[in-house]
Amino acid sequence: MAVVAVLVFLPGVVYAGRAAMRGHYLTALALTCLVACPVLLVVALQLVRSGRTSLRAEQDSSGTMLLPDKRFSVLTLMGLALAIVGFLVIAVATPLRTLDIPMSDGMRTFSPFVAGFGAVVGVVGLITGWRRGGVGYIELTPSGIDIANIAYTESVDWADIDDVTDTADTKKTRKAVVLRLRDGSEKVIDGADFYVPQGVPLYWMVRHYWGHADDRRELVDGRALERLECARFETL
Repeated sequence: MAVVAVLVFLPGVVYAGRAAMRGHYLTALALTCLVACPVLLVVALQLVRSGRTSLRAEQDSSGTMLLPDKRFSVLTLMGLALAIVGFLVIAVATPLRTLDIPMSDGMRTFSPFVAGFGAVVGVVGLITGWRRGGVGYIELTPSGIDIANIAYTESVDWADIDDVTDTADTKKTRKAVVLRLRDGSEKVIDGADFYVPQGVPLYWMVRHYWGHADDRRELVDGRALERLECARFETL
Protein backbone atom coordinates (compact mmCIF):
# COMPACT_ATOMS: atom_id res chain seq x y z
CA MET A 1 0.00 0.00 0.00
CA ALA A 2 2.87 2.36 0.81
CA VAL A 3 4.44 1.53 -2.55
CA VAL A 4 1.22 2.50 -4.32
CA ALA A 5 1.21 5.83 -2.49
CA VAL A 6 4.79 6.54 -3.57
CA LEU A 7 4.08 5.59 -7.19
CA VAL A 8 1.10 7.94 -7.25
CA PHE A 9 2.75 10.74 -5.30
CA LEU A 10 6.15 11.19 -6.93
CA PRO A 11 5.15 11.60 -10.61
CA GLY A 12 2.32 13.93 -9.63
CA VAL A 13 4.59 16.10 -7.50
CA VAL A 14 7.19 16.28 -10.27
CA TYR A 15 4.60 17.32 -12.86
CA ALA A 16 3.02 19.82 -10.44
CA GLY A 17 6.44 21.30 -9.71
CA ARG A 18 7.19 21.70 -13.40
CA ALA A 19 3.82 23.36 -13.96
CA ALA A 20 4.48 25.80 -11.12
CA MET A 21 7.92 26.65 -12.51
CA ARG A 22 6.30 27.47 -15.86
CA GLY A 23 3.81 29.75 -14.13
CA HIS A 24 0.81 27.41 -14.51
CA TYR A 25 -0.26 27.67 -10.90
CA LEU A 26 -3.80 26.35 -11.37
CA THR A 27 -2.38 23.20 -12.94
CA ALA A 28 0.04 22.82 -10.04
CA LEU A 29 -2.80 23.29 -7.55
CA ALA A 30 -5.10 20.77 -9.24
CA LEU A 31 -2.39 18.12 -9.55
CA THR A 32 -1.17 18.61 -5.99
CA CYS A 33 -4.69 18.22 -4.59
CA LEU A 34 -5.55 15.18 -6.69
CA VAL A 35 -2.26 13.49 -5.83
CA ALA A 36 -2.44 14.29 -2.11
CA CYS A 37 -5.98 12.90 -1.83
CA PRO A 38 -5.15 9.19 -2.41
CA VAL A 39 -1.94 9.53 -0.42
CA LEU A 40 -3.89 10.70 2.64
CA LEU A 41 -6.40 7.89 2.16
CA VAL A 42 -3.58 5.33 1.98
CA VAL A 43 -2.09 6.71 5.21
CA ALA A 44 -5.51 6.56 6.89
CA LEU A 45 -6.06 2.96 5.80
CA GLN A 46 -2.59 1.99 6.95
CA LEU A 47 -3.40 3.29 10.44
CA VAL A 48 -6.38 0.95 10.53
CA ARG A 49 -4.61 -2.08 9.06
CA SER A 50 -1.69 -1.74 11.46
CA GLY A 51 -4.00 -1.46 14.47
CA ARG A 52 -2.69 1.97 15.43
CA THR A 53 -6.13 3.36 16.15
CA SER A 54 -8.02 4.07 19.34
CA LEU A 55 -11.56 3.31 20.44
CA ARG A 56 -13.88 6.27 19.90
CA ALA A 57 -17.36 5.82 21.29
CA GLU A 58 -20.36 7.76 22.53
CA GLN A 59 -23.20 6.58 24.73
CA ASP A 60 -26.53 8.22 25.51
CA SER A 61 -30.15 7.31 26.21
CA SER A 62 -30.62 5.97 22.67
CA GLY A 63 -27.67 3.57 22.54
CA THR A 64 -23.92 3.12 22.11
CA MET A 65 -22.27 4.62 19.04
CA LEU A 66 -18.88 3.51 17.72
CA LEU A 67 -17.02 5.88 15.42
CA PRO A 68 -13.81 5.56 13.39
CA ASP A 69 -10.56 6.72 14.96
CA LYS A 70 -10.26 10.51 14.95
CA ARG A 71 -7.04 10.55 12.93
CA PHE A 72 -8.57 8.25 10.33
CA SER A 73 -11.62 10.50 9.99
CA VAL A 74 -9.55 13.69 9.78
CA LEU A 75 -7.22 12.25 7.12
CA THR A 76 -10.17 10.95 5.10
CA LEU A 77 -12.06 14.25 5.22
CA MET A 78 -8.88 16.18 4.37
CA GLY A 79 -8.37 13.93 1.35
CA LEU A 80 -11.96 14.51 0.29
CA ALA A 81 -11.58 18.28 0.67
CA LEU A 82 -8.43 18.29 -1.46
CA ALA A 83 -10.15 16.21 -4.14
CA ILE A 84 -12.99 18.75 -4.23
CA VAL A 85 -10.52 21.60 -4.77
CA GLY A 86 -8.75 19.69 -7.54
CA PHE A 87 -12.02 18.84 -9.31
CA LEU A 88 -13.26 22.42 -9.07
CA VAL A 89 -10.05 23.78 -10.58
CA ILE A 90 -10.34 21.34 -13.49
CA ALA A 91 -14.04 22.11 -14.00
CA VAL A 92 -13.39 25.86 -14.16
CA ALA A 93 -9.96 26.05 -15.79
CA THR A 94 -10.42 23.48 -18.57
CA PRO A 95 -12.98 25.50 -20.59
CA LEU A 96 -10.74 28.55 -20.19
CA ARG A 97 -7.77 26.56 -21.57
CA THR A 98 -5.60 27.58 -18.64
CA LEU A 99 -4.54 24.07 -17.61
CA ASP A 100 -1.08 22.92 -18.64
CA ILE A 101 -2.26 19.36 -19.25
CA PRO A 102 -2.36 17.80 -22.74
CA MET A 103 -5.98 16.99 -23.65
CA SER A 104 -7.84 15.82 -26.70
CA ASP A 105 -10.88 17.78 -27.83
CA GLY A 106 -13.10 15.10 -26.34
CA MET A 107 -11.39 15.26 -22.97
CA ARG A 108 -11.57 19.05 -23.00
CA THR A 109 -15.30 18.83 -23.64
CA PHE A 110 -16.25 16.20 -21.09
CA SER A 111 -13.69 16.63 -18.29
CA PRO A 112 -15.35 19.78 -16.85
CA PHE A 113 -18.63 17.88 -16.46
CA VAL A 114 -16.95 14.85 -14.93
CA ALA A 115 -14.87 17.01 -12.58
CA GLY A 116 -17.90 19.11 -11.66
CA PHE A 117 -19.90 16.00 -10.82
CA GLY A 118 -17.00 14.70 -8.73
CA ALA A 119 -16.84 18.00 -6.86
CA VAL A 120 -20.58 17.93 -6.10
CA VAL A 121 -20.40 14.36 -4.82
CA GLY A 122 -17.39 15.29 -2.74
CA VAL A 123 -19.12 18.32 -1.21
CA VAL A 124 -22.15 16.23 -0.25
CA GLY A 125 -19.90 13.61 1.32
CA LEU A 126 -17.83 16.23 3.12
CA ILE A 127 -20.91 17.91 4.59
CA THR A 128 -22.32 14.56 5.70
CA GLY A 129 -19.03 13.55 7.28
CA TRP A 130 -18.64 16.91 9.00
CA ARG A 131 -22.13 16.72 10.51
CA ARG A 132 -21.58 13.18 11.74
CA GLY A 133 -18.15 13.93 13.11
CA GLY A 134 -16.57 11.32 10.85
CA VAL A 135 -17.05 9.12 7.83
CA GLY A 136 -19.53 6.74 9.44
CA TYR A 137 -20.63 5.02 12.62
CA ILE A 138 -22.14 1.88 14.09
CA GLU A 139 -24.83 2.41 16.73
CA LEU A 140 -26.14 -0.43 18.85
CA THR A 141 -29.48 0.27 20.53
CA PRO A 142 -31.90 -1.87 22.56
CA SER A 143 -34.00 -2.28 19.41
CA GLY A 144 -31.31 -2.91 16.79
CA ILE A 145 -28.25 -1.68 14.89
CA ASP A 146 -27.71 1.40 12.72
CA ILE A 147 -24.95 1.11 10.11
CA ALA A 148 -23.94 4.46 8.61
CA ASN A 149 -21.30 5.44 6.10
CA ILE A 150 -20.66 8.66 4.24
CA ALA A 151 -23.35 7.80 1.67
CA TYR A 152 -26.28 6.25 3.53
CA THR A 153 -27.61 4.72 6.76
CA GLU A 154 -29.17 1.27 7.23
CA SER A 155 -31.09 0.02 10.26
CA VAL A 156 -31.63 -3.59 11.35
CA ASP A 157 -33.86 -4.77 14.21
CA TRP A 158 -32.48 -7.46 16.49
CA ALA A 159 -35.65 -9.47 15.90
CA ASP A 160 -34.92 -9.60 12.17
CA ILE A 161 -31.46 -11.14 12.60
CA ASP A 162 -31.24 -14.91 12.20
CA ASP A 163 -27.48 -15.24 12.71
CA VAL A 164 -24.29 -13.21 13.12
CA THR A 165 -21.22 -14.48 11.26
CA ASP A 166 -17.94 -13.17 9.88
CA THR A 167 -18.38 -14.40 6.29
CA ALA A 168 -20.67 -12.91 3.65
CA ASP A 169 -22.25 -14.86 0.81
CA THR A 170 -23.04 -11.83 -1.32
CA LYS A 171 -19.67 -10.08 -1.59
CA LYS A 172 -16.01 -10.20 -0.70
CA THR A 173 -15.30 -8.64 2.69
CA ARG A 174 -12.52 -8.07 5.19
CA LYS A 175 -12.95 -8.25 8.97
CA ALA A 176 -16.70 -8.22 8.51
CA VAL A 177 -19.64 -8.56 10.85
CA VAL A 178 -22.37 -10.17 8.75
CA LEU A 179 -25.98 -10.00 9.87
CA ARG A 180 -27.96 -12.81 8.25
CA LEU A 181 -31.60 -11.75 8.22
CA ARG A 182 -34.67 -13.95 8.48
CA ASP A 183 -35.76 -12.96 4.97
CA GLY A 184 -32.58 -14.52 3.54
CA SER A 185 -30.72 -11.25 2.89
CA GLU A 186 -27.56 -9.92 4.55
CA LYS A 187 -26.43 -6.66 6.07
CA VAL A 188 -22.67 -6.32 6.27
CA ILE A 189 -20.48 -4.22 8.53
CA ASP A 190 -17.39 -4.36 6.33
CA GLY A 191 -14.11 -3.50 8.00
CA ALA A 192 -14.98 -3.83 11.69
CA ASP A 193 -11.50 -2.53 12.49
CA PHE A 194 -12.55 0.91 11.24
CA TYR A 195 -14.74 1.21 14.35
CA VAL A 196 -12.90 -0.89 16.94
CA PRO A 197 -9.14 -1.57 16.95
CA GLN A 198 -8.47 -4.96 15.29
CA GLY A 199 -12.22 -5.38 14.68
CA VAL A 200 -12.70 -8.66 16.56
CA PRO A 201 -14.29 -7.13 19.70
CA LEU A 202 -17.00 -5.52 17.56
CA TYR A 203 -17.95 -8.90 16.10
CA TRP A 204 -18.36 -10.42 19.56
CA MET A 205 -20.16 -7.33 20.83
CA VAL A 206 -22.78 -7.54 18.09
CA ARG A 207 -23.13 -11.28 18.55
CA HIS A 208 -23.49 -10.90 22.33
CA TYR A 209 -26.29 -8.35 22.23
CA TRP A 210 -28.05 -10.23 19.45
CA GLY A 211 -28.08 -13.39 21.56
CA HIS A 212 -28.68 -11.79 24.97
CA ALA A 213 -31.78 -9.62 24.83
CA ASP A 214 -31.75 -9.12 28.60
CA ASP A 215 -28.35 -7.37 28.38
CA ARG A 216 -29.41 -4.76 25.82
CA ARG A 217 -30.18 -2.18 28.51
CA GLU A 218 -26.41 -2.01 28.94
CA LEU A 219 -26.27 -0.19 25.60
CA VAL A 220 -27.88 2.90 27.14
CA ASP A 221 -26.27 2.99 30.60
CA GLY A 222 -22.56 2.73 29.81
CA ARG A 223 -22.03 -0.90 30.75
CA ALA A 224 -21.74 -1.92 27.09
CA LEU A 225 -18.64 0.24 26.71
CA GLU A 226 -17.19 -1.30 29.85
CA ARG A 227 -17.77 -4.73 28.34
CA LEU A 228 -16.19 -3.63 25.07
CA GLU A 229 -13.10 -2.17 26.71
CA CYS A 230 -12.60 -5.38 28.70
CA ALA A 231 -13.77 -7.66 25.87
CA ARG A 232 -16.19 -9.42 28.24
CA PHE A 233 -18.40 -11.08 25.65
CA GLU A 234 -19.41 -14.69 25.29
CA THR A 235 -17.46 -16.18 22.38
CA LEU A 236 -19.60 -19.20 21.64
